[in-house]
Amino acid sequence: MLNKKALRKFADGSPAPPIPPDHGLLHAQQIDYIVRADVKIIDRHRTLVLYIYDRKQAAGGDTAPVWTMFQACGAYITLARRPDGTTFWRTAAFEKLANCWGFASKCAFYSSRDQNRVSRYFHDDSPDFAPLVNAQDKILNRHRQERERRRDNAVRARMKGLPALPRDLAHWAHRNVMPAYFIYNHARNGKAAGICSSCGQEAALSGVKHNAKGICPHCGRTLTMKPRGRIARLYDRDTCQVIQQTKTGEIVVRIIKACCSYWDEKPKTVVYESARQFIRLDRDGIVKCDSYYYSYAGSKWKHGSRPVPFPYQYHFELDMCGHVYCGNLSRSLRGTPWQYCPVRIFYEHFRGPMEMTPFLAAYVDHPRLEHLIKTGFYNLASDLAYRGGYGLELDEAQKRTHRILRVGAEDVDYLRNMDIDLSSLKTFQDYCRRNLKDRQRLLTWQLDKKVGRDIEPALEHMTAHKFIRYMELQYSALQYRLTKYKTPRYPSMQDLVTEYRDYLNMCRKLGYDTLNSFVLYPKDLQKAHDNAAHRVKVKADAQLRRDFTAAMKAITRHLDFEMNGMKILIPSNPDEIIAEGQALHHCVGTYVERVAKHECIILFLRQSGSPDKPFFTVEIRNRKAVQVRGMRNCPATPDVQAFVDHYEKQILSAA
Repeated sequence: MLNKKALRKFADGSPAPPIPPDHGLLHAQQIDYIVRADVKIIDRHRTLVLYIYDRKQAAGGDTAPVWTMFQACGAYITLARRPDGTTFWRTAAFEKLANCWGFASKCAFYSSRDQNRVSRYFHDDSPDFAPLVNAQDKILNRHRQERERRRDNAVRARMKGLPALPRDLAHWAHRNVMPAYFIYNHARNGKAAGICSSCGQEAALSGVKHNAKGICPHCGRTLTMKPRGRIARLYDRDTCQVIQQTKTGEIVVRIIKACCSYWDEKPKTVVYESARQFIRLDRDGIVKCDSYYYSYAGSKWKHGSRPVPFPYQYHFELDMCGHVYCGNLSRSLRGTPWQYCPVRIFYEHFRGPMEMTPFLAAYVDHPRLEHLIKTGFYNLASDLAYRGGYGLELDEAQKRTHRILRVGAEDVDYLRNMDIDLSSLKTFQDYCRRNLKDRQRLLTWQLDKKVGRDIEPALEHMTAHKFIRYMELQYSALQYRLTKYKTPRYPSMQDLVTEYRDYLNMCRKLGYDTLNSFVLYPKDLQKAHDNAAHRVKVKADAQLRRDFTAAMKAITRHLDFEMNGMKILIPSNPDEIIAEGQALHHCVGTYVERVAKHECIILFLRQSGSPDKPFFTVEIRNRKAVQVRGMRNCPATPDVQAFVDHYEKQILSAA
């Protein structure tokens, strides 16, 4: 390491050699920097000192170097000068001093003696600055290798203490993970004798056909039937997981890739390790996971996740979900926070690939996860582990199942038998809060008919039994009803339920008596819905007309005007504004609501001889005519504009 204090003392006490003002390099436009070199003994080390001058600054009289680089003891450092004269240290190599490409090509030695000093110092006869650049590249490579060595040592230390993989892992993967085949010669009348690729036993099966399914009478596995001529082309692969405990008490999940190929009808399964996940609890009780992956190119373990070759595409080596080897679970989890974690029960229920880290984290975050799994609520536990359980209300301070789930005690067996999931449980909890009768029947009906929403408004007026009965009767009568476009009006029960919700909302807006069964259970829901929608629209239009009439009545007496064969007319109702827009082919018809809200005033400009024929339309805001539009939005003619200007001065300003 270089002594910065000694180097700075040398730089302050030994001024840099000057560059004469008449030197030829000061006028060489093809170079940017001039370099002088010297060899000094600094802090008992033979040190190469490079003084690097900015050519333009030196030509202008500033002879102080912008960089002073010291090279000694297999290291280098640079003292850089700011424009105000202060200095600071930089660790950049010579090629990176100016943060530009090809820095050395923009530099030149002050003299050949400076170049010879650099060559002799490095014992390198390469031209120009190559000896310096090569020496610094070697230093950088040595530092990089040292960093990699320290990193690899830390990784190797982390990998120590891992037990060996189970001896029967390949056999287990072949028997439990890989697909099983029934290999046969030739099938006559659908019957043939063959071998089960899983257990290796001979069997005779009926219904034999290529890619047909069957059951092995010896091992009970589902078989895919393959003739002997095609079995050699099969190649299966899958991901497995082995959970082990290190000597330091950490849990490590080892990701194993299993590949099975067939040669001479004999399956050969090969397993190799792809990644490792070290799982632990930090001081705050939060699950932490350190991931490592095996680099096949470098034949060593690296920290982090494997680089993604193709984003958003499946890659077998990146897959961290796999089947769980359960032969060593009790021994591997003993003495850890996951000693009683029901990994085996959960995996053996689904028998499918699972990601281990979220499941172990959920076991820590949800104290009742073990209880839910052991009582048979597997889908709910899966949602807690892999979907976060957002919005689900569980009372995990309780010990009884119905209290944990916030349901009735009589509902537990029903929910267990249907293996309820998160979204269905949230719906059922709402029914329990309502103390709804027939809630089990209602949820079963929902799941059977795929109705996931819009039921709650109906339950405010009727029981679940009456709701189900009414929906079934209506759907049987309306399911073939078509729209004007010849498409089904109610393609599913959900569409009918949603329309019923809309109907009840419109009845409430119209003030109907929802206690009246004639209102609550119309004979034809579609007609009742359309009639209610029409009445709501009429009611809204009536209110709009009243507001429009009130707004126009306030201005009728003040805005009449006639001059030069033109006159102003005031619309009396919204229909006249809409007709004006249709006649002149512009958008004034959309201004009706603005007029009703007193945001603007719409007036008609007519020719005195044809007062009923649309001519121009005028929009008034803040006593100003902001728009004057004629046929197809054409602007006002000079005569019309003069009329409008006079109208503003004489009428609008005085209004």
